[in-house]
Amino acid sequence: MQNSSGVVGHDWLIRASPRMARPNAAACPTHLRTAMRPLLVAEPAMTFRPAPREEFGFGPLFTALDLWEHKDWTVEQVREELRNTRGPFLGWGAPVHPAHLAWTAHALERYVAARTREQAATIEAGLPPTTPVEQPWTWRTRRTDAPDPRGARQYEHTLWGRMYASADGTVRDLWLPSLGRAKTGRPDAELAAVAQVMAYGMPTPRRKARAEPPPAATDGTQPPGLVRVFDVGCADGSVARLLSEGPAEARQRFTDDAAPAFLTAATGTGTQPGENCVDCKATAGCTDLKRAPQLWGGRPPAIARKRRSVSAWDLRVHAECPAQYHLVRRLHLNDLSTEGRGAQRGRAVDAWLDTQHGERPARGCRDREIPSPAEIRARTGLDDASAREAAGMFAEHRLLCPLNGLGAGEQVLVKHRVTAYVPELDVVVLAVPDLVHTYRGRWIWHETKTSARALWERQSLLRTYPQLALGVLLFHAGALGDDPRRSWVELEHLREGHGESRLERVDPGRAENIDEARTVIAELAQPLLDDTTYEPRTGRHCHGCQARTWCRPGTAYVTDHPRPEDPDAQTPPRGEIPAHD
Repeated sequence: MQNSSGVVGHDWLIRASPRMARPNAAACPTHLRTAMRPLLVAEPAMTFRPAPREEFGFGPLFTALDLWEHKDWTVEQVREELRNTRGPFLGWGAPVHPAHLAWTAHALERYVAARTREQAATIEAGLPPTTPVEQPWTWRTRRTDAPDPRGARQYEHTLWGRMYASADGTVRDLWLPSLGRAKTGRPDAELAAVAQVMAYGMPTPRRKARAEPPPAATDGTQPPGLVRVFDVGCADGSVARLLSEGPAEARQRFTDDAAPAFLTAATGTGTQPGENCVDCKATAGCTDLKRAPQLWGGRPPAIARKRRSVSAWDLRVHAECPAQYHLVRRLHLNDLSTEGRGAQRGRAVDAWLDTQHGERPARGCRDREIPSPAEIRARTGLDDASAREAAGMFAEHRLLCPLNGLGAGEQVLVKHRVTAYVPELDVVVLAVPDLVHTYRGRWIWHETKTSARALWERQSLLRTYPQLALGVLLFHAGALGDDPRRSWVELEHLREGHGESRLERVDPGRAENIDEARTVIAELAQPLLDDTTYEPRTGRHCHGCQARTWCRPGTAYVTDHPRPEDPDAQTPPRGEIPAHD
């Protein structure tokens, strides 16, 4: 295949990991296709820029497990090393945030206990125990002289996770850690890819980036009799067995489920700007990624960083607590704490509106039947008070629905991702408005917020809701629609009481709104872009922080400042929560 614009190099090697077979409607086909070809590189080259903090949530945990499984350290020795670490763990790599180290110690104990329980159950069931495998399994084909229709001469399939095998080679196990609870299922294509490598792969030395693999195929002539896949929850130590089968079943599963998914990923064309733009090798040549220089007039940080993404929720969370931004938004740590009542109600209302607005043909909500509080409780699990509040908000929305009276030919997009690239900052800006739609040639950006309180009149809408400010700037940059003077940004502020809800509009074409939006975003974005330490900043937000369990200042604050439930506690919009292994 012809190389995409913006990349150079060789495309004869295709390397696939199981997650590349995972269905993902938001994935960019060009990013997937180039990511599967490791000998292709960006042009111009992407400079390596070290991170000021460890950015892979499982990184320190895997290092800790290596000490326990391969270096004969006891768990207590590893925990002591974690407690004594100030900076990089074991002296190499990026410095690890103190709360990240505390999470690692917690996860290590949960993992070791789960693994010990499972091995006892395995022996009791009459199966041989499995021991750690140091070199990861890889399944590789022989390199051919001529390329196939996809331009490939060699394929390589890899695995991620913790790998174990019995002494006689008859059983292989793969343990996949999850940050919260154990996942009880994964996509069929992903599991099929895992099973094939487990059954027919071989331990393979790690190579340097962009190094070519050996030309010979891996030897899969003596596969194990049984391959098993377990998911383990690092937050609670829960374990779920996802797969247990022989090599013949694994091969058939690969043929039926994984191979078609890999074929689609390896040959996909077209682009879909979004989260993939952060790591994409073809960004420089992508004409569909909107360039927005000087979007808010920010300055590059003093210490150059690799490309990253920024959303309105990132800005809000970092402004409250830099540590929470790093631990929850970037590392995705999760202590399994229950959402507050207000957040649960907000999610229920949001999900109902998305369902109604996503119907095709699109229609407004003015004449829709509103579910009763009892029906809402049954569907969502909300308590009585929250269900009554949600029903009142649904009734209010019927009068304010932006689709009421909308023509049949208008476009309606629910949770549509709007993306722009700020080149001087090397930042990808991501926004996921609740709803965008056209109206007589103009684009409308619509956000919905539920609240038990009235809007605070003493602060502007753009400061209260930075996502509106970001919407103004993205309209002005041309990331949505061609003329911001013919568009507007809306806030639908829903309350329970009759007549208490409001619909507010902001004109993205007015100079004073653009100037205020730039000021709002710049004041939030510059501290985030400059931050290298992510120190905790305590406050009321500590009560709802998913990383508070491992944050000493946050835990101390909550102990000293107990407070009743906040009816309007905010949580990330569903569209802004990235998927993670």
